[in-house]
Amino acid sequence: MRTRIILSVSILSVAMIASGCSRNRAASSAPIPKGASADQASRDAAASEAAKLRDEADRAAAAERLAAERAAGERELVRAAITTPVHFDFDRAEINEDGIRLLDQKVEALQKNPTIRIRVEGNADDYGSDEYNMVLSQRRAAVVNRYFTERGIDASRIQIVSFGEERPACKGTDEPCRAQNRRDEFVVISGL
Repeated sequence: MRTRIILSVSILSVAMIASGCSRNRAASSAPIPKGASADQASRDAAASEAAKLRDEADRAAAAERLAAERAAGERELVRAAITTPVHFDFDRAEINEDGIRLLDQKVEALQKNPTIRIRVEGNADDYGSDEYNMVLSQRRAAVVNRYFTERGIDASRIQIVSFGEERPACKGTDEPCRAQNRRDEFVVISGL
């Protein structure tokens, strides 16, 4: 009996193996057109190469966007450094400590960006006559111009103009408001 069981199991095993092999043979024995596997491999390689090129183009575009965003951010920092107004004490055209700090930032920005041209606009509060305030605001713009040129900024890059009390930053009559009007403003003309 034991032999019969072994024999039965052996026959079944051989039958299963034979039937499995015959199915594989049928699938693999289908006729393959000549060059079909080469064409498929060529298409696969082309698709892979195209995908690589798309990835490289996407990375390059992302890098360009990042560089443009950084450049725009840097331009805004330079613009902010240059256009921050410098304030003066009452009836004075001397640069105070805060003004020196701000002007040093402007000098650094102008030295790093030699194509930038600016206009310095001198202003005054409404104390005194119109003529006096026009002269005072001219002296304020001139002292800043001299500060820049003494630190190596070419005078041809700087224009100065005097507005006196014509362009107040604040229209109130209290001292904090008038103090805002005693200033030089800076306008980027070109190069940024």
